[in-house]
Order: sequence, then C-alpha cells, then structure tokens
Amino acid sequence: MEIISAYHENSLINGIRIFHRLFWAFVPCISAFKFCKPIVQVDGTWLYDKYKGTLLVAVAQDRNSIAYAIVECETKKCWSFFLRNLRKFVTPQANICLIFDRHESIKSAYNNPNNGWQDPPSKHMFCVRHIAQNFTREFKDNALKKKVISLGYSINEPTYRYYRREIGMLNPDALKWLDNIPRQDWIQAFDGGSCWGQMTTNLVESINAVLKGPRNLPITALVQSTYFKTETLFPTMGKRHASILASGQVYTKTCIDFMKLEISKSNSHRVDSFDRSNHTFMVHETVVPREGRPIAACSSIKYNYWSLIPDVYKVESVLKVYDEVFQPIPNQGYWPQYEGVKVCHNPLMRRVAKGRPKSKRIRTEMDSKEREPRKCGLCRVSSCKTHNFKEGPRNLPITALVQSTYFKTETLFPTMGKRHASILASGQVYTKTCIDFMKLEISKSNSHRVDSFDRSNHTFMVHETVVPRGDSGSKRRATNWSF
Repeated sequence: MEIISAYHENSLINGIRIFHRLFWAFVPCISAFKFCKPIVQVDGTWLYDKYKGTLLVAVAQDRNSIAYAIVECETKKCWSFFLRNLRKFVTPQANICLIFDRHESIKSAYNNPNNGWQDPPSKHMFCVRHIAQNFTREFKDNALKKKVISLGYSINEPTYRYYRREIGMLNPDALKWLDNIPRQDWIQAFDGGSCWGQMTTNLVESINAVLKGPRNLPITALVQSTYFKTETLFPTMGKRHASILASGQVYTKTCIDFMKLEISKSNSHRVDSFDRSNHTFMVHETVVPREGRPIAACSSIKYNYWSLIPDVYKVESVLKVYDEVFQPIPNQGYWPQYEGVKVCHNPLMRRVAKGRPKSKRIRTEMDSKEREPRKCGLCRVSSCKTHNFKEGPRNLPITALVQSTYFKTETLFPTMGKRHASILASGQVYTKTCIDFMKLEISKSNSHRVDSFDRSNHTFMVHETVVPRGDSGSKRRATNWSF
C-alpha cells in the first residue's frame, strides 16, 4: 500500500497518512500461476463508491484473477505501480506474454525498465478487439472491421498475406493505418506462439462484469469480496476437475473439441514429403479450409500427434491450479494490535456530483453489431419477392401495381396447391390447425363426465369436474349443451 503525508495549512499532521494506492494478491493464486499458460491479461475499470478511483485487474487462464490494485486513475504512474508489483510478487517468470489494449499509459509502463518486464524478458500483445475499435472510429467500415479481426487472428503468413491483400484492394488508406502498428504486436502469425491463441482481453473484461457489485463497496469490503469469491471458486473447480481426471479423461474438453475439429480438417490434405531429420513436411491441400497440416503430417508417418500438445491442456495440470488451499481469516479479535499510523481517505478523491454514479457500461464501437438483412415475416427469406410488399409495389403506377398483385397471386396459387396436394397424398384429412386444436380439446375433455345424452334432440348434460382458468364459480358444475 502507498500512503502520502497529510497536511493542514502547510503543516504536517503527525500520526495520520492519506490512502494513495493499494495492490493485493492471494498466495494460492500466486502458487497456482506456475501451472497456467504464461499469459496475463490486464485492464482497468471504475469504482462506484463515494470516493473516485480505478480498479486494475490481472487475469490468467480460465478467467481467474491473480492480482488487483486500486489507484486514482489510469495514468503511467498508476500502471507502473500495478505492473511493477505484479512482476515482482506474482509473475516473475521469463517469457510471459502480457495482453492489453493500446492505452499509451500501459505501453509506457510496460516499456519502463524499472518495472521489471524487460529483464527477465517478456512479450506484450495488443488486444485485437481494441484495434478493431480504433479502426472503426477512423474509417467507419464494418465490412473492413471483420477483415481486420481476421487479419489479427491469422495463424500463418499465407493467411496474413491474403487478408492484407483484401484490405489493400478495398481501402489502401486503411492498410497504411494498419501498417503503422508493428505486426508482431497484434497478429498471431508473428507472435512466436507467445499469446497461446489469446488475442483479446475478453477474460479480464468479463471479470470486470463479475466485480460490478463489489465495485460499489468500500475498499476493505471490496478486498474481502475478492477473497471470498476466489476462496469459493478453488474447491468447486478442484472437485470438478478431480472427477474428470478420475473418469480417465486426459485432456480438457476444450482441447478435445478443438482436436476433433482439426482432425476432420486434416482429412482433406495429402502429405507429399516428410523430412524426419529437420521435422519439415510438404502438404498438398485439396480443400479449403487450409488447416490441420501438422495432424496430416503426423498421421502420414504414424506419429502420435497428441504427444505434441503442451501439458497445460491436460486435466492433471488444471487440477494442480485449483489444488491450492486458502487459509481462513481469523476473527478480528484475534488480530495483532495495530500500532502504525492512521490511514484516511483522500478528501480530493471524494465525488462532488450528487447521487449515485452511473454504473452502466458505455457502449462503444467495439460493442456494435452488424444488423442482419431484413427478412420476410412469412418465409423468413431476406430476398423474398412473394410475401414482402415493402420493396416497391406501393411506389409503382396503378397499372404496374395491379400487374404486381396479379403475378404475386398467380405465383402463390400453384405453390400452395402443390403443398396441400402432398399433404392430402400422405393421408392427412384435416388441416394442421384443426388437428392441433382438436388435440387440445381432447386433452381438456378428460376432466368432464357426460350424465345424459338425448340422441333425438342432440342435447347432452356434461358434469365438469375441473373449473377452467379464470372461472370464479364452484369447482363442480353441470351444464346443458345442444347442437
């Protein structure tokens, strides 16, 4: 925790300090990180208490938070405080990939050698979704935005060149804008495998939504909330993966599903040559998509491709993540007596505006969804010319309008005639609407009893044992019916 001195009219107040920043992480999470993929996603979100502030979060695989910090805002100094402590206490390993958005303060804090991310060496990647958001603000083109995202997810250079060529043909200025971003900082084909397929900060942003309630709490209650949420998660996930491991499953379900998909794709490839000494091969691709090459190569030489999968995808490794134990927090009466200075809130951070601060997330270009084409309300076809009268007949001259109604009706009759002829040929006597209605009435009739029936006058008396919904009368009644 960082504190600053308290002053009153330029005079230092002894025994009192002002809260400035706080960093915290839990020992089980720190111990569990060595069994996770070496990737960390970081992001910040606002606090909603009566004091302003920002909550910074670091997340590892499976959306598990490994570190938190409360700072005044997202500046270079604040991010330096968070990243420095994160590197020192939680992630001191080499070759860790840090994923964040293109915020200049995060980038500056990461590049600062005093924060420890340059030695031992590490790697950083920009979030593809945030790059697409910045691209949309610049060019206002949703079609190109999709190609930009596909460019970021390119897993090899041929795919990268394909999408780069597509973007350049549609908008050369957009390609120049993208070329200003180093390709090794956001394109999967050039990351050297350091991001493990994680190209966005979706995991940490989902944690921001989970912590939406605790962000309304004071600092002490917020820290306690993160502790109890994590403490509850570990034994639950541990039992789940222990049962999966006991069933004999070796790899996680996500890994198995992905491998099944890749195996199905590899069936469309043919391996022409394989160099065992250099582990290189040539694959002849007969069908798009062009994926599954390593599996096709391993299958051609009868090599077990499952052995190439890293251990982090095994259920045993995931179980080790949740095998850590959280020590219970003793009652406050058993705590040692605090003899330090008194820490107070910063009065300059108190909110001036009246009322509760807005907690609804502000939607940006990153949240926009492309609208689907308008479809016909009857046949659900976007290009329907039979039922959709919104595409022009009302704007035509009278003669053309009459002709349009004629041709539409002329087309409808043989279509409906063929449909009902096939229904009649199947042996169905009544329409589907009639059959459905009769089935409903037959089910209701099971609650009635016929007391008398006059065949000559076609009248009968029914004793109803169940009152229909909405009837305020007695539960049993007798009714005369005639037909």
